[in-house]
This record gives sequence, structure tokens and C-alpha cells, in this order.
Amino acid sequence: IIENHYKDDFWTEPEFAQMMDVFVDLVNRIPSPTFAVNFDPSNAIAAGEEPLELLEKVKHRVVTMHASDRYLANGTIEDLRKAEGGTAGYVSFFKHGVIGKGLNDYDAIFSTLKAVGFDSWISIEDGVDGMEQMHESADFLREKIKKYWPNYQPR
Repeated sequence: IIENHYKDDFWTEPEFAQMMDVFVDLVNRIPSPTFAVNFDPSNAIAAGEEPLELLEKVKHRVVTMHASDRYLANGTIEDLRKAEGGTAGYVSFFKHGVIGKGLNDYDAIFSTLKAVGFDSWISIEDGVDGMEQMHESADFLREKIKKYWPNYQPR
């Protein structure tokens, strides 16, 4: 499994799976059914790219997903694209937040995954401030899972 993990400037080693075109090319070059994708929509945003565009290109290969959400404390996605060079880690105005309250469109994400038969792990990847926000994220995801996978039985 390979994740669409974005390399911020904090990492000094070369990284091959960062921008969408490189990531999609890599996935497509390995057609094995045992080589799959862990989709993280927030990593696409971190790269200044559109998560739904990436998902559309790899949706049939997604076997797990990281649910997280990001927001811009100020500025725009274009500002994020411009600010990345020379920073140590993610730029200061790009923040983790409660899932469902950020830039990701979870109805569109889950609709796409449901349409291709996805029924696997969705793990919370948070960077929120305390357990109250973690509970908000978990409650949001429980409601979405009920909506898109109504027959799901917790294990």
C-alpha cells in the first residue's frame, strides 16, 4: 500500500510520491492487484492540489483511507503553493482541524468511494486540539459511515 503522502520542506531526503502526477504515474506503473492506495485527502491539499481529482484517478486502487481535515488560518490555496519553498515543515497558516469542518468535501469523497465498492478501513488521522475535537471528528465520521455504508456493522 502506498499513500499519497506529500513531502513538505521538513523532510530532507528525496521523496517520490508527492505531487499528483508523480503519484498517479507510480501507481499506474505497478498494475498488480496487491499494490494499492491509502488515500489521504488532506495530503493532496498540502500539495496544493485537488483531493477529488486525485481520488478520481486512483479510486479503483484505494483500499484504505486516512480521514483528516485541514484548513487555512488565513490566505488561499494559491498562497499555500507559493509559501512552501524554504519553510521548515508545513507553513504556519495550514492547520489540522476537526474532520468535516475543513477543506475536504467528505460527501463527494465517500460518494466516489462507495460507487467503486470501497468497504474497508477509514482511520482518523488527526492533529486536533484535545479529545473534545477528536470526539467531534469521530461523531462526524460515524454519521457519514451510516449514510454511505448503512449496512456496516462495527467490529
